[in-house]
Amino acid sequence: RSEAYHVLAKTIEHGVEGEIVNDYLHATNKQKVTIRDINPKSISTQEFYGYVNLATREWKDGMMSFYMRELANTPNTDPKWILLDGDLDANWIESMNSTMDDNRLLTLPSNERIRLLPHMKLIFEIRDLKFATPATATRAGILYISEAVQYQNMVASWIKRVVPP
Repeated sequence: RSEAYHVLAKTIEHGVEGEIVNDYLHATNKQKVTIRDINPKSISTQEFYGYVNLATREWKDGMMSFYMRELANTPNTDPKWILLDGDLDANWIESMNSTMDDNRLLTLPSNERIRLLPHMKLIFEIRDLKFATPATATRAGILYISEAVQYQNMVASWIKRVVPP
């Protein structure tokens, strides 16, 4: 599972010749993909989103706010992916729902809002949807990759499409 997004990124960067029918690939063909990887379960919610220091009243960025701002302020429109690699947790996922819906805004505890631009994508690499609320599950496109046979089926399907008979 962890390597699937690396293969996809390299495929986009290498590019496809000929007619492209996939809208996303058409827009990103042969562009460099920037990936930022975060495991939200390995850090506190404050370290993830950021917090206001009560003593100084200054905002301190978390990893998510830092990466979202960094990628949103990059002047090009090459694809930018934020990979959230870790199990879902109610402490951090509910605040992501407005980022995943039509608003595409991350609202921070400081009331700052950072827009998820059209060339920016959130990718969740999770084991299961056990702790996903309906609001979260309906906002995400879900690809299930099993540990066993599905990998072989994907390779066989790809070879069938790419290799001439």
